[in-house]
Amino acid sequence: MTVADLVSRVTLHCLAAIAALAAGAGWLAGLPGAAGVAAGGAIALLHFRLVARGAAGVLRGEGGFTLGLTGLGLRSAGAFGALALALAGGWAHPLAVLAGLSVLPPVLIVEGVRSAG
Repeated sequence: MTVADLVSRVTLHCLAAIAALAAGAGWLAGLPGAAGVAAGGAIALLHFRLVARGAAGVLRGEGGFTLGLTGLGLRSAGAFGALALALAGGWAHPLAVLAGLSVLPPVLIVEGVRSAG
């Protein structure tokens, strides 16, 4: 399995899990709950895809060490900025944002174990 296949599978499974969790949060907490899960999940998934793209580029020998660190710093700053906007705007429930952020790690672990075995 290539890196692109793993990223695609993780993306699809995360999107399905985020949609299901957002529907449940919308039923339980209303629009702020659904928006929070969607925002947290989107931020985590976008950050994952950008980091995976950068890691794949490093594996192919593209870019240098300094450029890679600069890109990682900029991606992290962008993710933290998006989280700050989601939380400071008041339109997303903070626990729902945390729930959305928490979708990626288990999906990534399951897909990684599945691809290794």
